[in-house]
Order: sequence, then C-alpha cells, then structure tokens
Amino acid sequence: MSKPVATAKGATPAGAGLTPRVIGTAGHVDHGKSTLIHALTGIDPDRLREEKERGMTIDLGFAWLRLPSGQEASIVDVPGHERFIKNMLAGVGGIDIALLVVAADEGVMPQTREHLAILDLLGITTGVVALTKRDLVDQDWLELVAAEVEETLTPTSLAGAPIIGVSSTTREGLDELREELDRQLAAERVRRQSGRPRLPVDRIFTMAGFGTVVTGTLIDGQLRIGQEVELLPSGRRVRIRGLQSHRKQVETASAGSRVAINLSGIPTEAIERGEVVTTPGWLKPTRVVDVRLRVVRDPERPLAHNAAVTFHTGAAEALGKVSLLDAEELGAGQSGWAQIRLDRPLAVVRGDLFVVRLPSPSITIAGGSVVDEHPKRHRRHQARILEQLAVLEQGSPEDVLLQTLRAREPAELTELAKRAALALDEARDIAGRLLTSGGMVDLTTNAAGEDGVTTTQPTSLRSNALLISAPGWDQAVLSVQADLERYHAAHHLRRGMPKGELRERLGFDARVFAAVERTLRAQNVMIEDGPYVRRPGFAVHLTAEEERGAEAAMAALADAGISPPARDDLEARLKLSDELIQALVDRGDLVEIAPDLVYRQDTFDAIIASIRALAGEQGSITVGQVRDALETSRKYALAILEHLDERHITRRVGDTRVFP
Repeated sequence: MSKPVATAKGATPAGAGLTPRVIGTAGHVDHGKSTLIHALTGIDPDRLREEKERGMTIDLGFAWLRLPSGQEASIVDVPGHERFIKNMLAGVGGIDIALLVVAADEGVMPQTREHLAILDLLGITTGVVALTKRDLVDQDWLELVAAEVEETLTPTSLAGAPIIGVSSTTREGLDELREELDRQLAAERVRRQSGRPRLPVDRIFTMAGFGTVVTGTLIDGQLRIGQEVELLPSGRRVRIRGLQSHRKQVETASAGSRVAINLSGIPTEAIERGEVVTTPGWLKPTRVVDVRLRVVRDPERPLAHNAAVTFHTGAAEALGKVSLLDAEELGAGQSGWAQIRLDRPLAVVRGDLFVVRLPSPSITIAGGSVVDEHPKRHRRHQARILEQLAVLEQGSPEDVLLQTLRAREPAELTELAKRAALALDEARDIAGRLLTSGGMVDLTTNAAGEDGVTTTQPTSLRSNALLISAPGWDQAVLSVQADLERYHAAHHLRRGMPKGELRERLGFDARVFAAVERTLRAQNVMIEDGPYVRRPGFAVHLTAEEERGAEAAMAALADAGISPPARDDLEARLKLSDELIQALVDRGDLVEIAPDLVYRQDTFDAIIASIRALAGEQGSITVGQVRDALETSRKYALAILEHLDERHITRRVGDTRVFP
C-alpha cells in the first residue's frame, strides 16, 4: 500500500553525477527500523553486543544501499527509545532524507511524534514513511494507520510524504520503498561549499592494523588522504592516513558523504563524539551563540527566559542557558530571538541547525539556526540588536556580509568569508559589489579617490584586503576627529598626539592602524608630523603669559651662552612648564641637545660655526679641543659633539670627529 506522491520537479532517476546522499531513520522503539535496514541492505546496523542481546538500538548504526538508478546512499539508523534521544540527535544533523518508520500494528507513538518534531525543527522537508509489520495487520487496519500518520504529518515539514506499507519478514513493499527513496533522492540537494571541510564526529573506534578511526557525515568541503586536519574544540592537529566511504577506499571525500577517517598519531580516548574535523586555523569554537528559535507545536510547557537546556548541533551536545531577547516566554509554535550561553565550547558556524531539550523532564522543546557564532552580550528588548539579527537571518547576501563585518571591523576578506560561512570567491564577489556601491571601504588600496578611499573592483580585491563598512568608517573618522580636538584642547602646546596613543584609543593592532592612518591622511582627516598626528589647521599657539615665559627662557639661555643650566633647573627657576620648553623646541626657537640640555638656536648655530672653523684648521677635532675652543666644560663639549654625530653633521673616527 502506498500514498501517491509527485516526484520533484526536474528530477530524474539517474544516479550518475549526483553527490553522495544520506538517509536517516526516525521512529518509535521496536517499530522495526533496524530490521527494515537489514532487509533493504543486507547489513545489520546494530553493531553493539548489548543491542543484539536486547534487540534494541542504543547507539547510531550505519549501512548503505544501491538504489535502482545506481545511486548509492548511506543510511544512519537512530535509536528510538526516549532514553537514547541524544544519540538520535547525533545522527540526524547531516541527512538528506528521512525514513520515518511506524509499525502498522501500533501506529503513531510518543517517540514517533518527538522524532518527527526534531525533523521538523531541523527543516528536513524530504521523506518517506515506511509502515512496517504490514504482514501482522489486515488491509482495513493498515489504511486506518496510514490515515493517522498522514494527519500527524500535516502540520510538519514532512507533510504529504509518501506512505508505503512494508514487511521485513515477507519482503512485501521493499522494492516499492527502494523506488520511492530513489525518486526522492533524485532531486539534487545544494550543500554548502565554502571550501572548508567540516565533519562532526559521531563514532570513534580502533581498527586492527590501522589505529584510530572516526566517522561522520561530511557537511561541507572536501577531505583528502595526507591532509592535516584539526579536531575542534580540542584543537589537536592530526593527519589523515586513510579515507573510506561505504567500506571502499577513496582518495578524497566530498560534502554529503558518510566518511570513515583513519587518523594518525592520536588515541581514541583523546577524541570525543561531537568534535569537528576541519582544516586548521579558521574555525574558532564558541560558548555563546545568537539564534533564531522555534518552539515545537505541542510542547508540554512554554520555553521561558533563562531556561536551562541541552543544546544539540551536529553530533555535539552541551548544557546551556537560553536568554530570550524579545519575549518572556515562547509558546507552542512561536519563534523568537535568543542568546544561548553554553557550558563548554562548540565548533559551530552561522547557519548551523540545532535542537534544544529541557533536561527535566527530558523533552524536545525547540530548535532553529545559528545566526551569529561569536556575538557580544546583548541587553534584552533592544530594537537595534533584533534588527541586526533579522538581517543576519534573512537579509540579502550584501546585507549579511555587511552585518557580519559590522560585528567586528575592520576585517580581512579571508576572515570575513569565514565568519559569514561563505566561500572566499563568493565573499570577494559580494564585497566587490559593496565597494563599488560605496557600502564598504578597502583600507589597503594604494591609490585614493577624491574622497581618499578607493572603491576596488571585485576582480582586483585581494584575499588580505582590509575591509570596513561605510558606517564603520564614518564612525572611525568622527572618533579620530573628536580625539584630536580633545587632545589639542588639553595640550595646546604640543604639536600633536603621539601615533601610539591614537592607536591605543582606536584599539587597532599595528597593521590595521597603519592602513587606517594612511586612509585618514589621504582624506585629510589628520596630518602626520613625524611621530605625531594633528588636526588640519591646528598650530601651537602661546598665550600672552606663555609668551612672557618664553621670552624669559630665551633671555636666561642667552645669558648662559655655551654653558646653559640643566633643563629641569631652568624650568624650576623660571616656573615654566616642560610643555612650554618643548613647544619652543618644536617651533625652532630652541635646540634639544640631550634630554636635559637645550640651547637657543642662534647660540647653537654659532657653536657649529666655531667647531667647523676649528676642524678646518686641525683637519679633525677632539672633545678636549672643542672644550678649550668654546671655553666650557667637557660635559657640554661631549654632549654637543654626540648631538652633531646623531644629526650626521660630524662623523666619529676613533677619538676624533671630522666633518664629512
């Protein structure tokens, strides 16, 4: 018996050219899932001795079959007992199609509904229902159960799924089930292809002669033999010794495959279920995620703010606390924004699906998708935050990339692509359009346009291009302008703010600050003055009182001639600030010979002339000769010559100096 269903538009039964596919079972305990898989494939998915002794699936089982079109499909068999729901959740994350199993002699049961709710939360829209044990009931009862199943499916993502009666004992209906699975899998699924592989580990074991093996569904990218990979969140790096799919050795594995990976140099006890195998260096585990939540249609109670939950994604599980951002609680079928804080780090990316369960009583309550895997802590009921999250979930590619950038900017293109869960080329194209439209700024461009910022075409955008959003750049400009205004007001005698201080205020590392500084100068936001920066139009201006102090200092130094007082003594005697003396140095009235010694510029010019004349007579000069010629002490003569050496006016040769 079957309920007719239309095949997917454009679908063909040809298996050639299709990416690997995964079928996942679902259904109540003892409804015959494992027996059906054995009948379809000849493979017993129950591998544990305890499972065989108890006749009940406890952990994930795996098999595969060749469909009538020639397409091969992997099968993940999940436990149906409520005590093992976390094992079930570890197996359904990477499936393409659900095989919901309902025993014809019992009909829809509690775990049928919970498994169906989980498939609905994970957005599994393709599936087939197998009414097992049809040999145990008559036709009228079979049709009654089929009607019950159809009604149960109606409000879910599997509404309208075909229903096929089968018997694993008599093998009735098995060929029809294979054909229906083939038709359902004929429509190609578009999987994420960011170029960065991710395989959540759902099984770890040792194989004699090979060592440690992990298995899972490769949900993105490719893996190859010999490749170095990283296990997250542990951070251990290992190398792929071998790859298998359906017990066949392969050189590479593609997204959608069930893969067994032989890892070298790591024991099984060092790996946990839920860890993610990926390429090193790009994926940073997190303990906080922003999510879009949807509560199941018939929860036992609402999901309340600050509820304690277990969080399941991929093959991983963690305890968490749900902070609802736009509601006090979410009832049946309601959706909302939330931030979930986890008790341990998980390796997730934006767009990953998840399920949350209440720990006591242990029930599935909600699920959804990750919209930001490294968010800041949010205050609740903030319209701006909710708008940002909505953009990340449903905005255009340009909106999503901009919002991802605004969360932490500036950012290199490669880093931005990772955070947005995009392939690098895709991120480059989107960023190029944003640069052209003026929504984004490339801080690493060499040539500036009229406004000091170059809009770079997509084809020329480098992988290490340093990007900032237009609003982010405007904010940075305003911040720098305000910082410089405040600095000049507080230190009007200084020629500018030290670059290092501005960098600290902006909070940028050296490379980012260098790019920002270049662009700020190109836009005439600030002017570089040696190690300082200043606002255009700013100049040191002395008050009338400060001018009188300056005149007193110049007079005192004129009287002192070749042997002036130490700088500290001069400032103390005339009650002058160090900034005033420095201002006179900066504007050229004074020359700083050493940190504690200044001369008037005209006095220093006369000193150089005297030393040059002496050297012209002698050919070279010594400290003693300068001391005697200037009629001063060795302290002053040595300080003067060392300063001339630093300015490359003189050159030291042994104990003498010469003019180049």
